Amino acid sequence: MTHRITTLITSFAVAGLLFFFSAIHLATGAHALSAVGHGPGYLSGDGWWLGTYALDDGSHGFCLQPGKQSPTGHEVDLVAGSSLDWYTQEQAAKLAFISRSWAGTADRGTAAAGQLATWMVAGLDGATAASYAARAGADAATVLGWAHSMVADAGTLGSRSVTASAIAELGDDGDGRVRVELTVDRLGGAEVLPPRKHWGKATLVGATFEDGSTTADIQNGVDIPIVPSGVDASVTVAVDAGFVGLPYGDRLTVAIPRGDAQALLVAVPADAEARAEAGVTGVSPLPFQPTVSTVTSSAVAEPGARISDHLTVGVRQEDGLLPTWGVWLSPDGLAPVRATIRSRLLGPFADPIVEAEDAPTDAPTACEVELVVAGTGAYETPECELTAAGHYVWVETIAPEDTPAAEGGSRLRPWRSAFGVASEITRIDAPEVPENPEEPHDPEEPEKPEEPEKPAEPEKPAEPEKPAEPETPAEPEVPAVPDAPAPEQQRIEPAALRQPELASTGSDTTALIPLVSAGGAALSLGTGFCGLALRSRDRRAAVQERRTATVLR
Repeated sequence: MTHRITTLITSFAVAGLLFFFSAIHLATGAHALSAVGHGPGYLSGDGWWLGTYALDDGSHGFCLQPGKQSPTGHEVDLVAGSSLDWYTQEQAAKLAFISRSWAGTADRGTAAAGQLATWMVAGLDGATAASYAARAGADAATVLGWAHSMVADAGTLGSRSVTASAIAELGDDGDGRVRVELTVDRLGGAEVLPPRKHWGKATLVGATFEDGSTTADIQNGVDIPIVPSGVDASVTVAVDAGFVGLPYGDRLTVAIPRGDAQALLVAVPADAEARAEAGVTGVSPLPFQPTVSTVTSSAVAEPGARISDHLTVGVRQEDGLLPTWGVWLSPDGLAPVRATIRSRLLGPFADPIVEAEDAPTDAPTACEVELVVAGTGAYETPECELTAAGHYVWVETIAPEDTPAAEGGSRLRPWRSAFGVASEITRIDAPEVPENPEEPHDPEEPEKPEEPEKPAEPEKPAEPEKPAEPETPAEPEVPAVPDAPAPEQQRIEPAALRQPELASTGSDTTALIPLVSAGGAALSLGTGFCGLALRSRDRRAAVQERRTATVLR
């Protein structure tokens, strides 16, 4: 009865184990292999093995369960260790490190030490590491020492996972780069792997590698130059990078025998993966070429006028050049590149200006101004005052060195205008000055008419001699009369007085002479004064004519 019960229990146990292994096989898609014998290692004198076991696919593994019989001759199924829930994450990380590092070795000492290190992590089933190391015979101490070293390394270098982080950058001058870092989450702490430890593959969007391709093999931790391919002032670049076959993480592959035998920790190729993406928006690396067309504010002006130059700023369209105005990465984000336009007003030139490639080296400069622009559009220069007559012309230049390289100056192309462009010329005409009339001299003081010669005062006609009083005719002798009383004596007068009617008879001519002389003198004096008056009037008329002629001139 007891035998039957025991047999029944054993049957149920075997059935359950078979069901368990079947479930594992179905659930995990396990691959059936066979354990075909020993790999490198030591066989003790009493028949105990210390080393790896070989599978029929050529892989090797360490036993996980000391005390159980050998897996040789058993079919095994490969399953993921995480599905078994046999070990903690730390144990899994250590066992994965040991299997990756030493399970595939061809050296028997290394294989023996690796087997012992596996048991030291997974469990020694109540025995000591030294007792198992003794299976190596004379090399036991060495194997034990190596085993301890392997466990120590697994405790620090064993890892839970590996991750990738990508960096995409565009510099101030438009140059770009991508870099992918790998970080291992080790049991001893996270570690950024040193450069060039692993190879991966990267794919770009919005940029190319230096050879013009968009896909390239890259190494971790190494800057890879890229060239943005956009034609806008700002460009956006994306990178997708991946690394596969990395020897990190806590993934285990376990070979489960389809019978009561030890499971094997199989050496698997490194198969961890890490992927990363990154993107960046920055400035285009393409240079840009500003252009400036100008029109003077006045084609003709007068001395003393103030003129300016109307500027129309554009961008040259040409292969290899950015077709828009460039930008730079300021502390506040993308900002337009600033360019300084230096404007010189050359002149005055005496002769009309003829267009030429360059301005004469000895050209006079009337004025120099500058204007900072930050993009295409219309601008106005400060004014310049023109002080002299002649021909003037504006010329403009843009020099990259006026803009710091970090602010886009390294991508700014120089520019200068031709000399003598018609739209840039201003002519200043001297005002016509009317002929100044001769300053009228103070009218000559009219010559004082010569004082007419004072007509000689007519000689005072000699006073006619007073006619001698006629002699009183001698009284005729009166015949003697006899004395009588004397009569009153009568005065004897000239006949004219006595008898006026006799004055014109010529009988008294001597009385007319003084009157005739006085009349002649008066006539002569009147004639002289009349001539003097006429000459004075003629002189005044001549002077008046001269004054009138002077004013008319």
